[in-house]
Amino acid sequence: MVKKAVLINFLLLITSGAFAQSIIKEGKILFDISYKNLPPAMLRNEHMLPHDASFYFKEEKTRMEMGISGMGKNSTIHNDSTTKNTVLLNIKGKKFALIKSDSEMTEVRKSMAISDSSKKFVSVKLVDEFKKITDLNCQKAIILKSVNGVMQESSCWFTREIPPYNTKNDPNLKDIPGFLMQYNLEENGISMTMTVKLVMRMMLEDSFFEIPLGYQLVNEEELNRILMVMQNER
Repeated sequence: MVKKAVLINFLLLITSGAFAQSIIKEGKILFDISYKNLPPAMLRNEHMLPHDASFYFKEEKTRMEMGISGMGKNSTIHNDSTTKNTVLLNIKGKKFALIKSDSEMTEVRKSMAISDSSKKFVSVKLVDEFKKITDLNCQKAIILKSVNGVMQESSCWFTREIPPYNTKNDPNLKDIPGFLMQYNLEENGISMTMTVKLVMRMMLEDSFFEIPLGYQLVNEEELNRILMVMQNER
């Protein structure tokens, strides 16, 4: 009887390791993007909005790519080890690179924040609801926000099988212990939903997370001036 119990415990130890979730630390993730409550003008030009995005990750480095209103592509590269963010813009064949530190990005978020009179207070609650998105196990989280004294609630789904690349650097989402696989972004009543449709385990070169050849390094003032000129040329 004792030997049988020892054998069962040994088998449990082996199988628990065999079926334990493994963390994916390198690869590519494809997002599907959908919209709700678009105003008439934007609805007529919905085809110009981005409907997919690509996210690449390798250890402490990430790269997010998304189209820009049918004019080109925007890529944002982040490196945790250097706390550096590189924004790559490819607009109508013209290529620019802008580098910002994490602290500078924080200031940008503050400058875009809503006024004190409508300040948002965010809390996160993990829920015992689970489902699979692609082939990964996901858990539901509820995000609660108070806007002008009115409580707003939205749900998202995250997985612990990918490091929390898109939550750990956001003070509002840092309590979500994983990677967001499905979530909503709302602005002025417009809702954008991002859902992972494919996760690819693949090897990536370190150079993929650096500024490519052919990009002009600019500061924010120069970039704004260039974009304004390009807009006036349309």
